Amino acid sequence: MRRFLLAGFIALLMVAPEVRGQQITQQVRISSSPNPVGSGARAVGMGSAFIAIADDATAASWNPGGLIQLERPELSIVGSYFLRQEDYASSSHPEAATEDSFDSADLNYLSAVYPFALFGHNMVVSLNFQRLYDFTKDIDFTFTNRDQIDDIAFSTLTQKIRFEQDGGLKTISPAYCVQITPRFSLGATLNFWTDQLFENGWDEKYTANGRGDLNIGGNPNPFTTNVRIEDEYSDLEEINFNIGFLWDVTPMMTIGGVFKSPFTADLKHKKSIRITQEYADVPGATSVFSDKFTEDVEIDFPMSYGIGVAFRFSDAFTCALDLYRTEWGDFEFKDGEGNKTSPIDGRPASQSDIEATHQVRLGAEYLLFLEKTIVPLRFGVFYDPQPAEGNPEDFYGFSLGSGVMIGPLILDAAYEYRFGNNVNGDVIGIPGTDADVDQHKILVSAIYHF
Repeated sequence: MRRFLLAGFIALLMVAPEVRGQQITQQVRISSSPNPVGSGARAVGMGSAFIAIADDATAASWNPGGLIQLERPELSIVGSYFLRQEDYASSSHPEAATEDSFDSADLNYLSAVYPFALFGHNMVVSLNFQRLYDFTKDIDFTFTNRDQIDDIAFSTLTQKIRFEQDGGLKTISPAYCVQITPRFSLGATLNFWTDQLFENGWDEKYTANGRGDLNIGGNPNPFTTNVRIEDEYSDLEEINFNIGFLWDVTPMMTIGGVFKSPFTADLKHKKSIRITQEYADVPGATSVFSDKFTEDVEIDFPMSYGIGVAFRFSDAFTCALDLYRTEWGDFEFKDGEGNKTSPIDGRPASQSDIEATHQVRLGAEYLLFLEKTIVPLRFGVFYDPQPAEGNPEDFYGFSLGSGVMIGPLILDAAYEYRFGNNVNGDVIGIPGTDADVDQHKILVSAIYHF
């Protein structure tokens, strides 16, 4: 009996290798593009090639050096809808193949802008709210595993697994821009990542319910198991900054650049684990493992920087190209005991090999001058890779957008499609898994000029 219970307890630990292997607690699973970008329907409609344009109220999120182009006070608001679809396949566990989709709708951006002159220079200040990262996920799959425990005992287990995640990271960001010369301006944005004004963090819930057999010396012993793991990351507090410039090289060509500083985010991590295993043929032979703890953790977010060029071929037609790099090799998670891992793949930071990503974005805008209004037509294409172990994974996409001007009010809308084929899937703890990912995003913006 003692040998049976010992084998059963070892089998219990085999039920959820994620508990020991850091697959959940030390990975940061961002549903939206992880690369830092700005907001606004106009920018997204142009493929997010906006560093050298940045001439509306969302400029603080793209290139604060572009704020100088705003000549009147204005208010802006941006709403977003996000849908992600994932089609999984696994070479090692075909039963894990599944299709999942999840969506969210949120306030994406809010700003107030005020231009003024002081000491003979034009200046602009703005106050901004931005939701930068979305953590919404909902994944279901089946997993069958067989573990050899010792020379005479092994277990077979089939589980229905679900992983749910909700939340996001947001900032309150004051910005300032000054015109150094008639053709050159500098700007800066301070990003306050805080829990003081709104929830800033995310929650995770992992559940697995299964049935299996613990075979000892050729005698099968059926059992059921239930796993529940909950994680809460909250109380995020930190500050970082963006600095940018805008240079009107000629009346037709503008160059812009932006640098977004690295920062270390302090968070509170609460975790609870409960795993039970019951044997139908052995009354009282129930194994239970449970634990709760709270710890202070840190996440090192990487620096990123980009440069853009815009060409105004006429009053009606503008094209823009952006190149952007993010140093994902500096992205690290530090737990309460000081252990450092990569939030990308969950491996120890010393063993992880994560390279920087390089975005390429190309966009265009054509204005239709009608009798009483102006209607823009926008289009963009982009390469937006996702960080991964070894080499970044390829993601591509395109966007469309338009809008209308009604007196002092400008309304814009944009649709973005981003996709990646045969990329690493989010199926937790299963090797050899890949996925086809489709992301759809709709943004609607309203800007009011005073």
